[in-house]
Amino acid sequence: MAIRKSKEAKEAEVVKTTKKVSAKTVKKDTAKVAKAVSNAAKDLRALTEQQLQAALKTAKEDLMNAQKMLKANELPSSHVIRKTKKLIARIHSVITEKNNERSEK
Repeated sequence: MAIRKSKEAKEAEVVKTTKKVSAKTVKKDTAKVAKAVSNAAKDLRALTEQQLQAALKTAKEDLMNAQKMLKANELPSSHVIRKTKKLIARIHSVITEKNNERSEK
């Protein structure tokens, strides 16, 4: 017969795992994502295509890290994931616009 863990035991395990990651690390990651998300499409249009590709790569890495933190129950605010996805979509849109402008010329 399997013994089920109580709710308190499960919470204690979560607390133990969250202590491994310092609060400073979590704050740095969320601040980094929030700063990246603050770029408006207007600011993105001013970038070159290489800079856009670099920003896209960084945003995708940030999204992966945020998703990992969410699964580990270490992400303080889950809205970061949605905002990062929107940033990725904006970058893709700007890249497409630039490609269309180039093909029209």
